[in-house]
Amino acid sequence: MRERKRQEVQKTLDTIETRLTNAERYLAQDVNIEGKSFLHFDDWQGKSGHPLWMRNVMIPAWMRQRARKERALETIANKAKDKKLTRLKRNGAT
Repeated sequence: MRERKRQEVQKTLDTIETRLTNAERYLAQDVNIEGKSFLHFDDWQGKSGHPLWMRNVMIPAWMRQRARKERALETIANKAKDKKLTRLKRNGAT
């Protein structure tokens, strides 16, 4: 179960990295492609949208989400480590 959670979090992290990379490439082009939606709700992929919106809203939001997911991975690893140590102590191994 814990391995499945770790894989899901890792998959989400990979998606976030892809979207951040797309956004950085888009901003490097220094163009403004018309977005499909009025309020940029479809622009979270990092492929279109107003450059200021991407720089000030989208990229910071994805970076915060990436930090949360990295902390979640650390928590999963720490719980696994603690559980393993507890099991070893209960079985008498030191």
